[in-house]
Order: sequence, then structure tokens, then C-alpha cells
Amino acid sequence: MLRHFKGSLAKNSRAGVALDGAKVSIARVRRQPDSPPSLALRLLDSEDDWRRNAGRHADEMDLQRTATSSVLTHGAYQLQSLEMPNVPAEELSAAVRWRIKDLIDVPLEDAVVELIEMPPHSNPGAPHTGYAVVTHRDTVVQQAESMERADLKMDVIDIPELCVRNVAVLLPQDKDGVAFLHFTEDRGYLTITRQGVLHLTRHLDKGRRAIAAAADDDFMLQELISGLALEVQRSLDYYESHYDCRPITQIAVGPGAGLDALPAGLAQNLGISVHTVDFEDLFSLENEVSTEVQGSCLLAVGAALRSDAALQGKGAS
Repeated sequence: MLRHFKGSLAKNSRAGVALDGAKVSIARVRRQPDSPPSLALRLLDSEDDWRRNAGRHADEMDLQRTATSSVLTHGAYQLQSLEMPNVPAEELSAAVRWRIKDLIDVPLEDAVVELIEMPPHSNPGAPHTGYAVVTHRDTVVQQAESMERADLKMDVIDIPELCVRNVAVLLPQDKDGVAFLHFTEDRGYLTITRQGVLHLTRHLDKGRRAIAAAADDDFMLQELISGLALEVQRSLDYYESHYDCRPITQIAVGPGAGLDALPAGLAQNLGISVHTVDFEDLFSLENEVSTEVQGSCLLAVGAALRSDAALQGKGAS
């Protein structure tokens, strides 16, 4: 799952490659002292373009010596919530694999498992929880081979939830806690972060396609917004009841959701501030991009923002 190219890689730079619907997005982030990170984006209309021209796109974006994170598609892995086993650290991986063996649709001997620990519960007697990320070993191999064909230096395979988290923690509102709502073509991702720590992540079954279908029908639109608001409220309630933190008072919606009425509708339903994220406020953009392209590239951006210091996983097995 991990590759090591550290001796020959550019410093303070990382790329991300992600799939959103039929499109492939590429992002490169260069961190700069005393200034916002520099961001370059490219959105390809098809996987076929990526397969045929990946090397050319990588050359044009100057990625030959850039560490690269690749993102799994939502159907390529499972995310299982679990109570953390109370075992010594050296036994944790084996204990997690044993605990999830009857919950996953991958044979255990073929499974790659990554553990994401969550913060402690505010009730000292409550169990410590986490998420197990499970994918098939063949999926990891295929992902690595795809990056190798483009001559990209892949050292990480990431998941959408953590990519969304990586963008959320850049927001000024993260200091006091922020709920971040991002929509891909087929689904939504909701994270709650505070001071760089992921407290909750969940999937929503509505993506940009469903939002576009509801945009011209007032009844469908109100139903959609009410349903999303209910899901967000349930997540906020969980966060407030499980963690000793101040209530969330800020919701951020990722760029390119495709519905201007969404922030105002959520604000009205939830009674808290909602704003739309624009990459121009977070990065120094190297190329001009629309909000729609920003939205389609957000997972790749989150992958390119990955830093070892911020990781919460315990390693693959």
C-alpha cells in the first residue's frame, strides 16, 4: 500500500489523483512559508483520457518528482465503525481484523485494513471507537499500477472521507469546530472537525446529480434540503453528546454543489451560519478554475493536502 521515494522527491509538494463520476481530477499543492499553499488543478472529462494521456498530464503539471496520493472510489472499500479492542498496541492490527471478519465482504486473507481512531468519548466509561477501512489487496495493486503507468511517485492510497477532512481543517472555522458538507457526483460526505481532529464522518445518499434533478422543482427542492438538514442535525447532536466540545455553530458547503439555494436553505432549517467554500480563500491558485471544477477536484485537493503529521491511521495490514 505504501511506497518510498523520499530520497528523490521535491520537498513541500504533494499531488492527488481522484475519480468523481466519470471525471478524473489532478491536484498539486506546494506549501510555502508565510503564505497560502499554491494549488494547481486539472480536470479530465474521462477515465479514458487519464489512461491514454496520464504521463503527458503529469509532465505538464510538473509531477515527476512529486509524492502522489491516489484516492479510492467509494465502491472500492468499506468503512466499518467499531469499538477499539482493549489490547496492547502490537496486537491491535490482528484484533481489529478478527473483530471485523464477519462484517466485511472481502476474504480476510485478501483484505488490506487501515485503522482510524476517533477522539475519546466525553464519558470516561464509554468505549473508545474508530473506523476500519477495508479494501481488497487486488484493488491496491491496481491503483499502484495505474500510478506507475503515469510515472507518478505514489506513496499513499487515501479514502474520500479523509480527503474531505484535510480540506475542512484548512477552514478558519475549524478552530472552534466546523461541519463540512461536500458533494461528489453520486453522494455527499459530511465531516465534523475541530482543531485539526476528525470527530465524525458519514455518507449521504444525495450527490450533485440528485441536487441538479431537484433544482427546478420546488417540492423536490424543499424535500432535499429538509432531508440534508435532518442528516446534518443528527450528526451535530451526536457530536455534542459524545464529545466535550462547544456546539458547532458553523457549516461549510464545498464548492460546486450546484444549488445556490442550498446554503440559505440549510441555514434556515438548522438556525446556524452556513457558507460556501471557495479555494481562492484557502490557496494561491496557479490557474483560474470555476467553482464547478473546484468541486469536482476537491477529493484530489484533499489527497494532495495529506501530511504525515496529521495522520490518524495505525497502518495497513
